[in-house]
Amino acid sequence: MRTIIATVGTSLLTNAERAGKQNDLQIYLRFTEPEKASAETNSLSRLLQPGDKIVFLHSQTEEGRRAAEALATFYKNSGYTAELREVADLQYRESRFKMRGLRSLVAEMVSCVRDERAAGREVLINATGGFKAEIAYATLVGLLFDVPVYYIHEAFREIIELPPTPIGWDFSLMDTYADFFEWINADLRPTAEVDRRLRPLPDEIRLLLVEEEGYTMLSPAGEAFFEAYRARVEAERPTPLFLHQRAVRAMSSAEPSIRDVLRERLKHLQNPERRRQNSHSVHGSDCLVYPSGNVAERILYYEEDGNVWVCEVFWSHRDYETALAEGVYRLHYPREQFEEWHP
Repeated sequence: MRTIIATVGTSLLTNAERAGKQNDLQIYLRFTEPEKASAETNSLSRLLQPGDKIVFLHSQTEEGRRAAEALATFYKNSGYTAELREVADLQYRESRFKMRGLRSLVAEMVSCVRDERAAGREVLINATGGFKAEIAYATLVGLLFDVPVYYIHEAFREIIELPPTPIGWDFSLMDTYADFFEWINADLRPTAEVDRRLRPLPDEIRLLLVEEEGYTMLSPAGEAFFEAYRARVEAERPTPLFLHQRAVRAMSSAEPSIRDVLRERLKHLQNPERRRQNSHSVHGSDCLVYPSGNVAERILYYEEDGNVWVCEVFWSHRDYETALAEGVYRLHYPREQFEEWHP
């Protein structure tokens, strides 16, 4: 069972008007070759199989809604399941909100991929309809979520498949500063407030942001990366974690605010995807360090017997460097001196 997510443009309305059928789109669709009727019918005619479901993503415009409704009705009458989803703020004439609309497109597409996969369906993206930026971001979503993307090549009029690519995406930046990304993703944030929070953070984060009308938000690409990061994290089950006595004492001696940060780091450390993305080896230890970013809180740990064993926790870079200079090795941390940790 397959679901095809299809972006919708306005070529149906333009072509129907040219043929003098703008007031009866169903007649036009029924008696016009699909290759000529619209960009959507052209590509879908080469993709559809019996039993397929089509989800049409359309702009927040009267034209987009009308084209999508006509296409959905036509394919329902042809025996397919069809569904409409309006993309908030996606408008072709209002350039002020172009980034907000494209970000909404990414979010809606990701939501649809998740919903359909949860229902046990194979997902494809047909990115032929709409404007060129939609194809670019649909392709990015496909790459990040391992979904094949299809579109009609303008020069050769053939359908092109962009298959899932086995790329190892690096989400360590998002994992290290997950609290910032969660915060900015939750609501529209005034640019001045975002700038204040960004001052101590790496400049690379700004590459995933965009400013529009006095607000700063995740860019469409930032939205796609963040949703892919969250999907991978949420797909994992937590690993049992044990703290050595030294780590327990360090946690107990920390200020309450620092202790809260360390607890959050330990919770993240229980997630296999976060460990894979954001750990590295270090000189002066046979443990791994988490996280990899330039932050004060560091955890030295190793994995064995299906568990995570935390030897040391630090919230001071000087203490961290001193410990590594002296050497942090597993043999100095007997198993009987560990205790299981619970969030």
